Amino acid sequence: MESANGSERPKLTAATSGFVLAAAIAVLLNTGLAWAKDAYVPLKSFMKSLTVQDWTTHGLADLLLFVGLGLLFMKTRAAERIGPNRLLGILVGAAGIAAAGYSQRSAVMGSTLAARRAGR
Repeated sequence: MESANGSERPKLTAATSGFVLAAAIAVLLNTGLAWAKDAYVPLKSFMKSLTVQDWTTHGLADLLLFVGLGLLFMKTRAAERIGPNRLLGILVGAAGIAAAGYSQRSAVMGSTLAARRAGR
């Protein structure tokens, strides 16, 4: 029961905390995989060979990672030791890093494309 003065700390369930942490990790690895595919053509070709489209393989890998880590963290209760506010901070930080990574990736890809067009 919650106290009238609100001094009790919020608590997340094992499932919620596990999947929040899994989401933060999946977001970062998603960004890293996007960069890796752009930088290493054999990886992109390999991923394309698995499902005909590299982004389909990428999405499936992200989904499997998220669900697998979420279930692992839930079962081991590893993420429960992290406070709710810290978990939220981790997730927001991961999203910020990913946004910066995609922004930088877009800038690099744009300049590469412009250089290719100028060379024609």
